[in-house]
Amino acid sequence: MQYRIFKTLNKLNGKFYIGKEHIPKPIKKYFGSGENIKKAVKKYGLENFKKIILESKLTAKQADKLEDEWILKTNALGPMGYNMARGGTGGDRSKFIPYHKFDWSKNSQEGLKRYWASLTPAQKKAQYLKQAQSRCKTYYISPVDEPENETKVYNLKQWCEKNGYHVTNFHNRINPNHRLYGKQHKGLRIRMEGQPKLAPYEDGRKLSFPNIGKGKSWKIHNGKREWITV
Repeated sequence: MQYRIFKTLNKLNGKFYIGKEHIPKPIKKYFGSGENIKKAVKKYGLENFKKIILESKLTAKQADKLEDEWILKTNALGPMGYNMARGGTGGDRSKFIPYHKFDWSKNSQEGLKRYWASLTPAQKKAQYLKQAQSRCKTYYISPVDEPENETKVYNLKQWCEKNGYHVTNFHNRINPNHRLYGKQHKGLRIRMEGQPKLAPYEDGRKLSFPNIGKGKSWKIHNGKREWITV
C-alpha cells in the first residue's frame, strides 16, 4: 500500500493542514482527520478548501517520517496551521481532551488489576521489557560482507557494552554530519529503523587513485604559491 503527504489550504484565510493518507483513499474529499480542520471545513464549506499533494509513492514508515518533517518545516502547529500535534504514528493530543467532562463513575480497572496480579514475576518483567523496547530507538547492525544478515538492537548502549564496542563509534556512523557516516566499524555497519537497507559496502582503501601531483611542484610568486611543471 502506498501513502502520500498532502496540504489542505483554506482559500479564504490562508490557514492550512498537513496530513497523510493511503492510496486509494476510501473517503472522498478527505481533507484531514484533525479536530481543527474538521471544524474549519464545516464552518467554511468544502468548496473553500484546496488539497495539494506534497509527497507521493511512500511506504507507511516514510509517510510517518515525512509528515512530521513537513509539519515542522511549514510551522503547521503555529497560528496559521490547523494541526494540533506532531505527525508520524500519532501525536500527543491529550491536552485537547476534555477529561473534566468525562463520567468516570462507571470506569473500572478491576479486570486489568486481576490480569496483572495473575502474572508471574518473569511475565511482568517481560511486559516491562516490551514496553521499554517500544519507546526506544531501533537499530539494525550487520556484517560488512552480509548486509542482509541484520541484528535488531533496541538498546544500542547496552548492546555495545555487552559486545565490547564503544557506542560513540556507532553513533558517528548514523550521523549524516559526521565524516564517518555510513562507514564500517570493526567489520560492522549500522542503520536506524526506517532507513533503507544498506547496499553492499565498497572499501575505498583498496582502490587506486592517480597521482595528480606527479611531475609538478610549486614556487612563491608575488607572495602566493603557483604550481609549476618540473
